[in-house]
Amino acid sequence: MPIHSQAQSVETSIAMLVADPERIETTKYAEMGVPMFVIGEDAPSGPADASSGGALTSNLGEHFRQLANALAARKPDLVQDDVAKLLEILAERHFMDGGNGVATATTALAPGPEAPPIVADLSDGMARGRAVRVVNFHATPRYREPEFREQIAELARHFEPITPANFASAVEGRWDHPRPGVMPVLFEGYRDNLDVLLPILEEFGFTAWFFVPSGFLRVPAHEQRTFAAGHQLHLPEIDEYPDQRIALTWDEAREIVGRGHAFACHTRTHHAVLPDTPRAVLDNEIVVAKAEMEAELGTPIDIYCWLEGAATGVNPEADTMLRDAGFRYLFSNFKIQRLQ
Repeated sequence: MPIHSQAQSVETSIAMLVADPERIETTKYAEMGVPMFVIGEDAPSGPADASSGGALTSNLGEHFRQLANALAARKPDLVQDDVAKLLEILAERHFMDGGNGVATATTALAPGPEAPPIVADLSDGMARGRAVRVVNFHATPRYREPEFREQIAELARHFEPITPANFASAVEGRWDHPRPGVMPVLFEGYRDNLDVLLPILEEFGFTAWFFVPSGFLRVPAHEQRTFAAGHQLHLPEIDEYPDQRIALTWDEAREIVGRGHAFACHTRTHHAVLPDTPRAVLDNEIVVAKAEMEAELGTPIDIYCWLEGAATGVNPEADTMLRDAGFRYLFSNFKIQRLQ
């Protein structure tokens, strides 16, 4: 997905979303870097300014609120997936300018239901400089290498890398670099992340963040495609690895850490959390996964992310287990939530 900036009205944005839902639904997430705004939660309050997020301003938050309320007026059954699509559109249009090109509504919006309460949280977070720019990658096949290079080169012209050392300041709205930060997140632990994308990120000075289901790296090579098919691990359309291995090895993961990059726990078996997920499953996906990753990598793992990006509140027992296990942050589709 190209990253660009384009000023447009609320009405135009809503019309685009309503008229072309398939454009978002059919995005090839398995083969491209998708820009997103993710909002840091539990950060200090206070007015947004240049020191708390670069170009991000209250105008971006207000634009998002107007988009969500206008869409709710047209679609009374608005759900969180719709809010996630709005965030994606916002990032697609304003990732580079941080909202400076946003146009506010010039006509009164039709009366109707307001958007879900999460919209107010996200809008406020943007206003307070807590919108973190993230680019999500999954599989990164060689045949898309020119596109990845173009995308990363463009990011390098505008942003500073978010690293483990400055991560907290980005999430909490204390970012003090002249240029805003960006966080390339590589999901799943695919072998082509190391072979194709990581050298490009390193060439342009970025830190890579590997969000990995720890169990995937333990699956024998001849079973990895079967495991992927059964655990929502989506592969590129063209198979570039005739030797069957599609996942990183733990030796490669340790090498990546030694090169200055970071890992986070993306469950153990690429698992989603539900209100009734059994405790034994939670233990495996949280406690065992963390212990497994830390033993293999020799470094603390304090960031967690569920399959499908659930936030806290879905399963209170899971939230407690995350905190008790020592995780400090939870990544969701909307937020980076501070747990400790």
